[in-house]
Amino acid sequence: MPDGLSLGPRSVERPADAGFTFVATLDSQEPSRVDGGGLVQPFQTGWSIDWLIRADDRWYVPAKETSVRQRRIGAGAVLETAVRLPSGDAVHRVYAVNAPGGDATVIEIENTSPVPVALALAIRPYAIDGATASADIVISDETIAVDGRTALILPRPPIERQASATIDVSTRLISGNVLNGEAEASGDTATGAAVYPLAHGATMTFVIPHPSAGSKLGPLPDADAVARGWSAVIEKGGRFSFPDPGITQQAMAARARLLAETPGLPVKVSALAPGAGRLLEALALSGAVGEIMGSLGALAGTFPTRLPGSPGDAAAIISGVGRAARLVDDEAVAEALLEPVAQLTYLVEKKGTPIESGEALMGLSRLLIAAGQRNVAEELLPRISNPNALAGVPNDIEELSKLAEQASPAGSWGGDDVVRAAEFWLGARNMVLGGDPRQLELLPTFPAAWMGGEVEIHNAATTHGRISFAIRWHGARPALLWDLEADDDQGLGPIVIRCPGLDPDWSTTQKQGDALLAGTPDGLIPTPEEGDSFA
Repeated sequence: MPDGLSLGPRSVERPADAGFTFVATLDSQEPSRVDGGGLVQPFQTGWSIDWLIRADDRWYVPAKETSVRQRRIGAGAVLETAVRLPSGDAVHRVYAVNAPGGDATVIEIENTSPVPVALALAIRPYAIDGATASADIVISDETIAVDGRTALILPRPPIERQASATIDVSTRLISGNVLNGEAEASGDTATGAAVYPLAHGATMTFVIPHPSAGSKLGPLPDADAVARGWSAVIEKGGRFSFPDPGITQQAMAARARLLAETPGLPVKVSALAPGAGRLLEALALSGAVGEIMGSLGALAGTFPTRLPGSPGDAAAIISGVGRAARLVDDEAVAEALLEPVAQLTYLVEKKGTPIESGEALMGLSRLLIAAGQRNVAEELLPRISNPNALAGVPNDIEELSKLAEQASPAGSWGGDDVVRAAEFWLGARNMVLGGDPRQLELLPTFPAAWMGGEVEIHNAATTHGRISFAIRWHGARPALLWDLEADDDQGLGPIVIRCPGLDPDWSTTQKQGDALLAGTPDGLIPTPEEGDSFA
């Protein structure tokens, strides 16, 4: 590989497994990958699109700059990468859109510095993981094509352009040379670049059409509009505000990642693939009821005679199916799932651990309730020691915080591991919502670090109905306000609402109300003196 083509050592400090983040629409199966420096690898390609900025002192390569920062705009799949220049920032945003004519990935680059800069878009003959590939590059006034595919639709003709199979074009650019050579090159070392002036406050937009897109794309929304759209979709499934803003932000990002997984989930569920159960349960508890119907239907009619993987994988499938079926609330769908789920539960009980068996029994009991067999479900409940336990899912604030620390600044794990996102979301949700078919627990635990912090949950999906509640503090005492939207008691008696993390002795069967709680699991705490804190 010629000098300058490899990604090289990264100066940016971030977790070793934070490799890239997917950018996709809710219904697209053609995601692009974006690494921590803003390198974009389009769907099903071995090449990538890099960016460079020429300030008044030198060329800046974001992939290698210590000043590079990356964040998610809002909760959805809109990634922003910024690099510090002597007089301001250059900002790179990537997001995917559904447009008239087909889907596309959009790259926006903005100059927020008070002086003009030069911008270069470079085609690299390697993927984000460093694997090289042959590329056939053609740069015209309107597009950059790679291997016969439109890699980039350009906003206007570049002021400089060059493609080469013998030199790294971006290295030539950094060395101070003008790019005025051939505009076509082919081979496993072929590179290309297009250069544009970028005035103060200006933004340039480059479009990567997805393989399924037509030759013409309609008007495209900007990054802010896409971010607002993602947030609106996520909040339809409930709004969660934890005392820790970092957990709130990470949980929303995890939910966005889950929603982008729905197109391929039925295949994973029908194959009982590792992680599929966690994805199904996490999506169900994100309010994505319509999106999980196909996954439930994929399992109906099967009869597994052996575990396809570990007992834990099967237990997670059962748990996910049970929760999803209760939230879908379709008795016919639940009845169609009883035979395969009961068989899987039998296999898990034979070979699984007590936690795995309990998780499977909990999932089966929820499915039985959804199928109208409440008496049978109630017979299973005494055999479950911890109805909230999910193997591999964080069960306290320390485990949840540790998992959050392993994520990239964009809120993804490694190769954008969606199962880790599901585990984080389920762990965060379990901090504020738990229980079994007979009771709903608000704040099953309440960490000492949260004392004095406010909790707000709006329209969250549970197997008892939609719940909204909030904690407000009156001195050292927390006040709970709640509103449960539930049509009936599901045949198991009145729904008991508890708040064991703040007052284990308090309970109610009222669906709406407010109450002043003790403040800790051990009872009342003394009112703090002036200058004291809740910690």
